[in-house]
Amino acid sequence: MTKKLKILLVDDEQLVREELGGLLQDEGYEVVTGADGEEGLALFRSEKPDMVITDVRMPRRDGLSVAMTIRSEDPQVPVTVITGHGNETMAIEALRAGVTDFIKKPVNLEDLTAALLRMEAARRPAGIAEGELPPTVELVEHSWSYRLDNDLRAVSVVVDHVLRRCAGDLNPAEVQELSLAVRELLINAIEHGNLAVSFQEKTEAMERDGMGPLIAERSGLHHYMGRRVTLIARRQPQNKVVVQIADEGEGFDWRALPDPSNAMNLLSSHGRGILLASISVDTLTYNDRGNEVTVVKQF
Repeated sequence: MTKKLKILLVDDEQLVREELGGLLQDEGYEVVTGADGEEGLALFRSEKPDMVITDVRMPRRDGLSVAMTIRSEDPQVPVTVITGHGNETMAIEALRAGVTDFIKKPVNLEDLTAALLRMEAARRPAGIAEGELPPTVELVEHSWSYRLDNDLRAVSVVVDHVLRRCAGDLNPAEVQELSLAVRELLINAIEHGNLAVSFQEKTEAMERDGMGPLIAERSGLHHYMGRRVTLIARRQPQNKVVVQIADEGEGFDWRALPDPSNAMNLLSSHGRGILLASISVDTLTYNDRGNEVTVVKQF
């Protein structure tokens, strides 16, 4: 029997803890709750949860401080923060501090499910030690060129592996920003590129039983099962890192994406992964077809 993942939920509102905790239990998680930031950190250290969800505004210690402390003590534990309406600036600060995602109040099931998927993708799978690659990822050449199949569970391991080699000696905070961007773009390349999952299909899947069954079904279809994602990372002079990610899908019209310079667009579900990536790097560009993306990070 698969062991339940443990989530630490920290919020100063009892009603939120009860309702959101109930939703998480319904989704199959073991839930531990804390009533403020200090209690949340104490529970993090004693309960050793797999993932953390914390409100931003709380007494004794705010959620951003909680998230930063957790990330410093155990960077392998993904953290999602809950923000109120109009807190886009706080959300961006949280992302730059290394959190995996943010969701806005009042929390709905669709946003919660998406955040849980991001956190599970950010976890290091059991049985894979630091520095190792899963068997679904192949090192193509010494110039940090990789070929991946459509295994979402491998994404976080691949990102850690690549960035440790091409940027392991650079500023850890900036490496974390690049990690967020590469992770989101790899997920997009697999889901929307190789497996041709539309935004509508993803929304409906998350409302039913999650993305897992849809990804498994699509991956087994002959038309999609042979597709791969290619990732190339380059370390250039003056500590510039360039990462290219190409899928074998039909591409998309990237010109129709929401404006990344407008913070309000971060609250939109459509195109959100690309928006999160764009604020974490210096430039993000697509080829004309829309099946290859290049990001540049100047450290």
